[in-house]
Amino acid sequence: MKKSLEPKRNIGTYRSAGRTSFAARLLHRAAALLAAVALLSPPASFAQSAADAPFLHGPTTLIVPYAAGGLTDNLARALSQRLSVRWGQPVMVENRAGGGTVIGTAAAARAPADGRTLLVTSFGYTTNPFLMPDLPYKEGALEPLAMVAVAPAILFVHPSVPADDVPSLVKYMRSSGKPFTFASSGNGSSPHIGAELFASQIGVQIVHVPYRGNGPALTDLVGGQVQGMFDSKASLSFVKAGKLKAIGVSSLKPSPLAPDLKPIAQSGVPELANFATASWFGVLLPAATPKPLQARLYAEIRAVLETTEMREAIDRAGVEPLLLTQAGFAAYLKAESERWGPVIRSKNIKAN
Repeated sequence: MKKSLEPKRNIGTYRSAGRTSFAARLLHRAAALLAAVALLSPPASFAQSAADAPFLHGPTTLIVPYAAGGLTDNLARALSQRLSVRWGQPVMVENRAGGGTVIGTAAAARAPADGRTLLVTSFGYTTNPFLMPDLPYKEGALEPLAMVAVAPAILFVHPSVPADDVPSLVKYMRSSGKPFTFASSGNGSSPHIGAELFASQIGVQIVHVPYRGNGPALTDLVGGQVQGMFDSKASLSFVKAGKLKAIGVSSLKPSPLAPDLKPIAQSGVPELANFATASWFGVLLPAATPKPLQARLYAEIRAVLETTEMREAIDRAGVEPLLLTQAGFAAYLKAESERWGPVIRSKNIKAN
């Protein structure tokens, strides 16, 4: 279950005879609103302090720990193009794939803390500490800077699977007498861990089939070599062509990415009432970077993310924009680690 980022609220002071007063309820709602604003919006003094922060001129590198052409890479390139125009200086994307994102992440962690090297990464950043015991960088070496987007996954199955919705799929998986095969883009990837969570919540075993990327996994799913896979909105084109079936979306509430699909959590299967999984995309930088420079970089990136052009690029990528403060982004990543760590440990998932 995805943990709420909203602070706990103590309402005991306002209780009378075991019931909460109307005034108290108003105070609760106000507190919730203020907490949400604190995570989504910078403080009033932020714009001035960020504008006054030092800003180094010269080339900037966005390290992407994935191969070129993937979703994270595409978002990084859209961001780099617009930052380059805004700053009037080169902002380059450098792909450092390999090691389950470890190679690129380690390179960013070792970079000088001068604001000229940023890491654009995704889901694996929060799960790698549980998948790999000896990472070549220390916990806390990188600081969350700016959230870019999130993307709930869609559960796809091959047309040969006798199910058209989540309840019928669960019934089939429980009664077929053999483990259901799930494809993924690799051990410990978001599709892998999402499939393991789905299976554990309905009490069945699955066979995980890892591939070297989403492309080969999707090819075998369409070909019927595997039965199911959690994947992005882009694969809905195979549903329109009759080559796949879309069973549900992995958000707790209906997603604008797939408005015609019911959330798995709302499918009526009690064990899945809290099922949710999503990929996230964001920017991090060396933690030793001076705070005023971090504030300036955050303000610059946020300004780009709020432009119509960048929002259109995010929409074309099939993900949802999500702007958070630095503190909000850090809290989000902490919640992700706390949610997925137990799943990885209980299933004994390893990177290789």
